Amino acid sequence: MRSGCPEKGLEWFGEMRGRGLAMNEAVVVSVLSASAQLGLLEPGRLVHSAIRLGEFPITVAVGTALVDMYAKCGCIDTSRKVFDGMPRRDVWSWNVMICGLAAHGLAKEALLQFGRFVREGFVPGNVTFFGVLNACSRAGLVDDGRHYFKLMTEFYRLEPEMEHYGCMVDLLARAGLTVLWATLLGACKIHGLVELGETIGKKLIKSDPMHDGNYVLLSSIHAQARKWDDVLRVRRLMVNRGANKVAGWSLIEAEGKVHNFLAGEKEHTRVVEIYKMLKVIERRLVDAGYSPDVSPVLHDMGEEEKENAIWEHSERLAIAFGLLVTLDKVGECIRIVKNLRVCGDCHEVCKMISKVFEREIIVRDGINVDPCKEWLAEVTYQSHDLGMHCIGYKFLTGVSS
Repeated sequence: MRSGCPEKGLEWFGEMRGRGLAMNEAVVVSVLSASAQLGLLEPGRLVHSAIRLGEFPITVAVGTALVDMYAKCGCIDTSRKVFDGMPRRDVWSWNVMICGLAAHGLAKEALLQFGRFVREGFVPGNVTFFGVLNACSRAGLVDDGRHYFKLMTEFYRLEPEMEHYGCMVDLLARAGLTVLWATLLGACKIHGLVELGETIGKKLIKSDPMHDGNYVLLSSIHAQARKWDDVLRVRRLMVNRGANKVAGWSLIEAEGKVHNFLAGEKEHTRVVEIYKMLKVIERRLVDAGYSPDVSPVLHDMGEEEKENAIWEHSERLAIAFGLLVTLDKVGECIRIVKNLRVCGDCHEVCKMISKVFEREIIVRDGINVDPCKEWLAEVTYQSHDLGMHCIGYKFLTGVSS
């Protein structure tokens, strides 16, 4: 796990259980951490079942890892139940609960938990305030965000980090109150501010020429304005400087395996069936009023070609496969994990699929920073020394490591 190989860690856990070996705290926390990072619910559920059968006590570290795992796998109700049932909680237990609620868009509840946290005598730290400010940002609570940022800096005398400034900038940008340099072009893309976006993009690329996200966002702004020569120029600059975009992939756990899909995937063993299911999805969504937004396609091509390209995004292929393998399992939730940001059109498509097919869908995309990673490393190190089903769509952004 500490070497960044969670998949391999889960394989070794399976072998260990197959040999009948008992778990200790290090194993439990490591497996739950791997499940959280990968967004794979079943290994975490297996560990929780073993805990319920009395194989291992719920210590603070184990309980916190369970709360984190369920939250990051989209099961926020179960996460809350585990948290409420913990016999003892520490600062990190509260941190992962507050951050989990924020990631699920439950801002008011995250702020209520923060109030409980303070009343029980705990002192918030930087991670705590990241969760609080993230909650405010997602819900557009501008006044609350300003209040908690002031509380953090003036009352608790904590030095803000990049993540805290990012939450505040994102909060103000979403509310349309500012277009600061630190928005990293995101607000310009949202509001269609082409000229300002070009200016900021050039500044950011000059200051950080190896950050692929700046090139991609600037290309997207040019594409929205149909300035294809500029799109090509930015992409050439990106390639020449070696800041190549990371390939996007989406994974889904099904039939006892993890299935990984790239955009336009053609190598899967059931690829023909998957694309047939994709056509079924497309027809039913069009009948329900879906109209594609092809702005994420940053290439100068015909509208029909763009629509075909966007339908082959990795998360759509993963969802199509999920529907395919659960046709006889009515009501089963489909969970998808993506390593990059989900585009706006796929966001809308996921919501429509959930409604049209009457299935709960959870899609989690990626970000480079996990505010709880320090706790995971710390507790693993210390360990070596010592419902109701509902139809809906959840989009958990920025919760994977």
